[in-house]
Amino acid sequence: SLTKGEGERWHRWMIDDLEMSPNTAGQNVKRCRQLLKAAMDDGLLDRNPLRGIKIDLSSDKTKNHYIDATMAKAILEACPDQEWRVVFALARYGGLRCPSEVLRLCWSDINWERGRFKVHSTKTERAGKGERVVPLFPELRAELADLSEIVQPGIEVPTTDYVIKRYRHTEQNLRTQLHRIADLAGVKKWPKPFMCLRSTRRTELERTGRFANHVLNDWFGHSGAIAEAHYLQTTDEDFDLAGDLLGDPLGVPSQRNQTPSGEVKKRKNPGKSGVERDPDGSSGLVKYTREDSNLQHPVPKTGA
Repeated sequence: SLTKGEGERWHRWMIDDLEMSPNTAGQNVKRCRQLLKAAMDDGLLDRNPLRGIKIDLSSDKTKNHYIDATMAKAILEACPDQEWRVVFALARYGGLRCPSEVLRLCWSDINWERGRFKVHSTKTERAGKGERVVPLFPELRAELADLSEIVQPGIEVPTTDYVIKRYRHTEQNLRTQLHRIADLAGVKKWPKPFMCLRSTRRTELERTGRFANHVLNDWFGHSGAIAEAHYLQTTDEDFDLAGDLLGDPLGVPSQRNQTPSGEVKKRKNPGKSGVERDPDGSSGLVKYTREDSNLQHPVPKTGA
């Protein structure tokens, strides 16, 4: 008995009354639309009442926040223990999704000699990309090495153990705890805490210009289009760099190749063409003089 009109009113109610973002409300409509399509495929329905409802799934970049090196250092120092420092470092310097990828990391996934580690991704598993290999960046290597000295994998615990054992809880708990850590560090809390850490790392590495786009896509486990839509940010450093690269001060037009004011162009005999030339004789500026169309040119007389 569900109608398209009811679906549209539900969509507007989520945005207006529940104050959901257009993206979140649109995702809810999309999921229900997929459910009803499956019911049609099974012969339970003859139509999809949510089909044709216009939804907005564009990314809300107003929630993006860049966690620079100073803020990251302050948060690391405020972490309650080494495991939490590794959780933060995996998201901020490794670019891992948290909690799904962070909590699946095992000690056996880390290759210390080759400077890389394996990431298990549930999000991309259905697309045939359940694993990827990420560099053991220096900032991340230092935090993992400190935790390894405490845990001693292969000696005190099996190498198949998870790296993070104490905080294996829900995503909401990790978010709440990270906000508390940010408060202790004197850092203003930001929305989407772990997603912004991953976004910051992608933006940071992209700005260096040292890595090809397809390489970063492999390391982060998403496409270039997704990075453009959801992860890459424009920061204050980009504006500072633009000011450094410009030869002239911003907002001041260049004075090169401009004609001095007051210079009067001289006119040479235009002849039949009526062309007006620059003083140096060039015909860079071409103007045609007005001629009287009724003017009759004398015809030379010939013999009788």
